[in-house]
Amino acid sequence: MDTLARIPLSQRAAQALMDEVTNGTWQVGDQLPAETALAAQLGVGRSTIREAIRQLVARRILTTRHGVGVFVASTSAVEEWNHLAEVGAIGDVLQVRIAIESRAASLAAAEHTDSDVATIRTALAERNARQHATAAELAAHDIRFHRTVVVASHNHLLVSLFDTLEPRLVTAMTSLLELLADRPADADDHVAVVDAVLDRRPDDAERLTREHLLGVAAALEALS
Repeated sequence: MDTLARIPLSQRAAQALMDEVTNGTWQVGDQLPAETALAAQLGVGRSTIREAIRQLVARRILTTRHGVGVFVASTSAVEEWNHLAEVGAIGDVLQVRIAIESRAASLAAAEHTDSDVATIRTALAERNARQHATAAELAAHDIRFHRTVVVASHNHLLVSLFDTLEPRLVTAMTSLLELLADRPADADDHVAVVDAVLDRRPDDAERLTREHLLGVAAALEALS
């Protein structure tokens, strides 16, 4: 007799949630019950529910709004090969961002003006105030903030490259936020980068920017 494969509990929980979507219990746009209620309903722990939700977010069935809750985004999952292609495409964008933004942060630490300081602080505050916004809204503010650091480098070619890529960066960032919906907010990473830039610490600014983006890339790779 063939050995039966054991299905992880989180995967079974994800399928149970998916069944609720496909059978019409929850419609697109509906908010799911709280984790505690779902855990009690399925007889599993909250950590299992969180992992099940993460799996369905990655498949675009669910979406998470920070500080609000989990909502039904679609009734049909993204096919696995589409998911892998999407993850790969976002990873490529992240590698380009690492190249541009880490160097720009170093230059910004050395070259920024008083006007740049005000612009960067304002953009950071606006970005961090959008932690509970939709993925698309947060992505737009996140890229807008990163652009202020690139502009503060006063390297016109880097700014031109960034501006050329900006629409693609926002699109990739939106998808990234949706895929990593359960990942803790990274506001502290951005504050650390800004502190290094404004304190005129080029090496730290470059290192912190690189480490932040590499950390995001590692979290993304874990989904593939």
